[in-house]
Amino acid sequence: MDYKADTTNISIDLKTDPSTRAMQYINGNLYWWNSNRGTISVFNISSKNQTSTIKLHEDGPNGIGSPLGFFVINSDSIYIPTMAYEINLVNSKGQRVAKYDYNNLSKLGVVIPSMTRYSNMAQADNSGKIYFKMRDLNIISPSDLNEKALLEYPPILSFDINNQTFRYLDFKVPPSFLKFENSIDFGIAASQNSILLLHNQSSTLLEVNFNGVDYEQHQLQSTLIKNFSNIYYKSPRMSSSIDNNMRLLYKSAQNLGMAYDTKNKMIYRFGWPGEEIPDGIDPMEYSANLPYFILSIYDDEDYSLLQEFTLPRNTYLAHHYFVDEKGLNLFPMHPDNPEFNEDEMVIHTFDFSSLKK
Repeated sequence: MDYKADTTNISIDLKTDPSTRAMQYINGNLYWWNSNRGTISVFNISSKNQTSTIKLHEDGPNGIGSPLGFFVINSDSIYIPTMAYEINLVNSKGQRVAKYDYNNLSKLGVVIPSMTRYSNMAQADNSGKIYFKMRDLNIISPSDLNEKALLEYPPILSFDINNQTFRYLDFKVPPSFLKFENSIDFGIAASQNSILLLHNQSSTLLEVNFNGVDYEQHQLQSTLIKNFSNIYYKSPRMSSSIDNNMRLLYKSAQNLGMAYDTKNKMIYRFGWPGEEIPDGIDPMEYSANLPYFILSIYDDEDYSLLQEFTLPRNTYLAHHYFVDEKGLNLFPMHPDNPEFNEDEMVIHTFDFSSLKK
C-alpha cells in the first residue's frame, strides 16, 4: 500500500506478549492485554515507551477471576468482563473498585467478552453508556434459528455507568438475516451517533442508533470478500474433528472485524476471502495467525467503497489494529515475517484521508 505515513518502534520485553486478543487506544496510550501473564501493558505512542503495567488479580481482595478482555473509559476506569458473568471495574493499579453481575440477563449462559479479535470490543457513547455484544444467536442450532429467536435474543446489552444498571436495547436483528441460512454474529464498532454491526457471514452492515430503536441496513460492496457460504454452518460438526471443521470454515469468506475512523469519517473492514488450508499446516495455528487479510475502506456518509487492498502475506497480524488521530494502525509482526523481532512492537500508520478528496 502507498498510504503508509509513519512507523513506530517500541521496545518490549518478555512480560509483553507479541500478540494479543484485546487492545485499545485512548488519549495517546495503547492498552495491550497480556492474557498469558494476567496484565495490561500501557504504551505511550508519542514517546514510544511503556508507561505502566496493570496487574489483573485472579483472586484475593482485588481478585476478578478469569478476564475476557477489557474496556477503558479512562486511566482509572477499566472495565473487565470475566467468566463469572461479571463486569469488574478496576483502577490504574489493578485494584477492584466495583463489580456488576449480569448472570440473570444471560439468557443462554453466554458470557460477554471485550476483545479486538473479531471486533468483540465493547463500545461507548458520550452519555455514559457502554455497549456489549451478546452472542446468543450465534450458538442457536440451525433448526431453532427463526423469527421467534430473533425477537427473544437481542444482540446488544448496555451498561449505564451513572446508575450502574444493565439493559437490553430494544433493537432486534431483522428477519432478513434468516435468508443467509448461516450463523448470526457481528463485529461491533461505533460511530459518533450509532452502533455499527457487521454480519460475520455477509456484507450486511447494521447502523443502530444509540437510542436502541432506529436502525438502517446497508450492503457493503467488495470485489475481494464475496465467497461467503453456509457449508460450515450446515455441516455435521459434532461428528467431525476440530481440524476438519477448521479446514472447512476457512474455505469460505468471513469478516474479521471493523474499525471506525472518527476524524476521517471512514469505516475500515477487515476480511478473509477464503482459501484452502495447505496440507501439513496445523489449522489451529493457521487460525491464530492468518497469513493475510483484506482491508476495505468505506465512506460513512453513503457507505460507498473507497478502496480495498489485499495485505501482503505473512506480514501483518490479523485482528490487530487501532485508529488514532493519524489514521489506521496495523502491526507487521506476523510470526512468519522475516523482519519480526519479538523484542520490538512495530506499528505502521496508514493515512487514507486523501481517498475522500
